[in-house]
Amino acid sequence: MDMHAFRDRLKRNPIGAALVSLASDSAVYLAGGLLVGLGNVILIPLYTRLLAPRAFGVFALIDVVILLVVTVTVLRMDVSYLKWFADLSPEARKELLGSALLTGLTASTLGGVLLFLIAASHLGESWLHEPVRNYALLLLPIVVFENLQALFLTDLRARRKPVLYTLAAIFRLGGMLFSSYYLMSVRGMGLSGLFAGRLIGDAVSVAFLAAVCLRSMKLRFSRSLVGPMLRFGLPLIWSLLAFTAQDAAGRYFLVHYGTLEQVGLLGAAIKVSAVFQVLISAPFGVAWGGVVFQIVKQREAQVIYSKIFGYVYVVAMGMALVLTIFAPTLFRIFTAPAYYPAVALLPLVLLVRAMNVIEQPAATGIYLSGRTEIFAAIYTIALFVNLFLLYELVPRYGAIGVGWAWLIGSAVVPILDLVFGQKMYRLTLNTKLILLPVLLWLLIFFGLPAAFAEGLLNHFVFECVLCLLVVFVFGALVAFDIRDLRQQLRHRAGAPVLGVVSR
Repeated sequence: MDMHAFRDRLKRNPIGAALVSLASDSAVYLAGGLLVGLGNVILIPLYTRLLAPRAFGVFALIDVVILLVVTVTVLRMDVSYLKWFADLSPEARKELLGSALLTGLTASTLGGVLLFLIAASHLGESWLHEPVRNYALLLLPIVVFENLQALFLTDLRARRKPVLYTLAAIFRLGGMLFSSYYLMSVRGMGLSGLFAGRLIGDAVSVAFLAAVCLRSMKLRFSRSLVGPMLRFGLPLIWSLLAFTAQDAAGRYFLVHYGTLEQVGLLGAAIKVSAVFQVLISAPFGVAWGGVVFQIVKQREAQVIYSKIFGYVYVVAMGMALVLTIFAPTLFRIFTAPAYYPAVALLPLVLLVRAMNVIEQPAATGIYLSGRTEIFAAIYTIALFVNLFLLYELVPRYGAIGVGWAWLIGSAVVPILDLVFGQKMYRLTLNTKLILLPVLLWLLIFFGLPAAFAEGLLNHFVFECVLCLLVVFVFGALVAFDIRDLRQQLRHRAGAPVLGVVSR
């Protein structure tokens, strides 16, 4: 069978059609993500060369708090919006967007004001170990704009508009790049210039999004729409808050038991791991959100979800391993020499990113059952595991202890998602796809002699050879599974393309 015939057969089958749809959407988001990633690549060297590790540590502490406030004030409407959008008529969708934006604007204004008041007070000075009054006011509009931006982008995800989604991100990063370079490098404004540049980028993005979404919006509040959305999303607020709190807790434990310089090194590793988010997390996460509530309408939805989970798992673990091998090169390219010690943290942070990607398809059963309150219990358990390990590990191992605590706490989530989800919506998992990546990671962490690994991974040619080997192994693993899929398609070729899943 040639590739054209295989592709045609895929498109005629519900399993193949869903996989092709998800892959094509992800490819468009990936193409845009690569352009956006160019901006991230430029910003990381700018930040690390113009900010000392201590100042970068302050930025890392404020950055995660902004993320926490935006997380809470979005009220998880970015998830409930996708569900409601799939069930509403085109006219009702306009009112849905307007209601979501008004709700988000109100909540983010309250959250931004609270953050500004705390940061500008003596409490903020003791919290960050230095005064931030000269840029505290910038935090308020940043929270508001990033809240509205998240809701606008969710609407584009629901409408399957990856090009507009990508353009909005490019406008944001373009504004950030030019303004941050001018304010930090030319004007020498330091952290004030960093946050001012971020605000300008957010403002440019929101202006573009408002312009392109204006025809799809009625700026009117509908209690009948917002009420059920909040009831659906409120249990998820704590879930995402607990997820974000794992990141924040590690940074603040490190401040307590270590120094701001160590927090800066951890922050640098997290920023460099953005390469993984550009290549994997962002394109898959956005594409998955657009199709998750639509695949369930197809006759063979359970098989589709099972295949998606397996392939996403392998790709996420494989990409994390590839970037780990290239870690020394990445730090030489993106950071100043003062940040090179953070290279030891990158493998752990990359595995955390892989767990974050895997948990979305792992939670399929919970999402489709509507039992979103289960997420609150799962993320609470993960947070307590993380806090316990931070308490035990950080005083003795510092930033490495933060990395291990964050990884183990993050891994709890997809494991429990599968445990609970399998009872509600069973996936048929390929054990070979699950186990082989784990074995390769164990080899990296515990199998290679430290001296050999350090020498090997500091030579670019050897890094390339190892990466080719990893790509070959993971590619062969997926290829064998696709061969099994082709055999399934031969038996299902005459089946109807669409149907309704019996629940």
